[in-house]
Amino acid sequence: MKALKKLFVAALALSLPLATLAQATEAAKPAEAAPAAAPAPAAKPAEETIKVTPYGFVLLNAYWDGNTLVNKDYPGQAARAGTNEGGAFLMSARQSRVGMRLATSGDNWTGAALTGVIEFDFKAGHVGVAPQASTTWYNGLMRLRLAAMTATWKTPYGNWAVLAGQEYGLVNPLFAESLAWVADPLFWQAGNLWRRSPQIRLSYNGQFDMVGLSLAAAMLSPADAGQPVDNGYGNRSRTPNFEARGAVSVKAAPDISGTVGVGYHMQTRRYNYGTPDQKDVDGYMLGVDADLNLTQFLQVKGEYYTGKGADDTYNTIGAPTVQTDPPYAKVKGDGYWAQGIIKPLPQLWLTIGYGKAKMDDGDLGFVAAANQAATRFENTQLAGGVLVNAGKFWRFGVEAMQVETKYLVGADQKATQIALSSQLKF
Repeated sequence: MKALKKLFVAALALSLPLATLAQATEAAKPAEAAPAAAPAPAAKPAEETIKVTPYGFVLLNAYWDGNTLVNKDYPGQAARAGTNEGGAFLMSARQSRVGMRLATSGDNWTGAALTGVIEFDFKAGHVGVAPQASTTWYNGLMRLRLAAMTATWKTPYGNWAVLAGQEYGLVNPLFAESLAWVADPLFWQAGNLWRRSPQIRLSYNGQFDMVGLSLAAAMLSPADAGQPVDNGYGNRSRTPNFEARGAVSVKAAPDISGTVGVGYHMQTRRYNYGTPDQKDVDGYMLGVDADLNLTQFLQVKGEYYTGKGADDTYNTIGAPTVQTDPPYAKVKGDGYWAQGIIKPLPQLWLTIGYGKAKMDDGDLGFVAAANQAATRFENTQLAGGVLVNAGKFWRFGVEAMQVETKYLVGADQKATQIALSSQLKF
């Protein structure tokens, strides 16, 4: 028994150093590495989207006409003597406008920033077949105004852009300030050239300290008084209209700035197509525009134009502008408008302006005697108003205009219009 105890003690004494050595060896082993984390999934490219921003306004106008206007909701022409003489009262919401601005968020291989616009109003006429009863007046048909996309490349020395779509022309792009005469703009037919046209346009805009430079050139779809609607005299020439404009802007102080531009238009029309008298006739239009902020209380803007054989392209009083048979005489036209906008308070603006359009009556000798009484050779508009800016979204005002129209035959005619307007912008 004693021998067994001695043997057990000896075995225990021998095992203790071995156990200590085993523990040291186990501790010396490096810790087992944790499994590697799985690689993070690759980030997905940002989704390409188009941002759509609606804009426009709801506009109501009430018109009181003194004497007879050819169009009761726009004082563009005083009717000649003996044609439905008398005043009128009319209300209209047809100048209301709705549009969408588009902007893309994705990249494209050209490196261009892409934007677009599409815009409508309700001045395309009325439901039904003319002449319609006045009960159809409120049924204003929607009309396409603008539909264009623009690709812009930004560079250290300025921005280059290509526009494709329907936009305003390049000659005399300004408009007078008004709530009463918007879709049919103030001083239209009295010195204010304007057109919208499908076109392809290349433009450049650069800013050099306080001076800005803008250059543009465009190829446009022909437009004139020829019929049918898709094949006028310009279309038959198989030649686009061409336009160019250059402008310089200066910002001398926070409240003192201005822009002056010069534009040029050229076109070709084909008369008596397919006959022995067929002839191509060229026309042109030259315009100068200026928009000057003289102080925070006064803005002055206006335009001047002169041209030959092209007035109907730009919606002036010229009709006709080219004799449609030999010798194809071209009519010279010129005009101007100017407006002062006095801003005694941000909430209150006062406007006063004058415009005049004139055709060279000596060039209108080819007009048939039967048509001379209805042919205008001069039109003027004198307009003023009080506009109230009631906030970011609401404007209203009262405006008045006198129009004087001169015909080739007969007495000069005058008419007036007073307008009350309310506009909700969005």
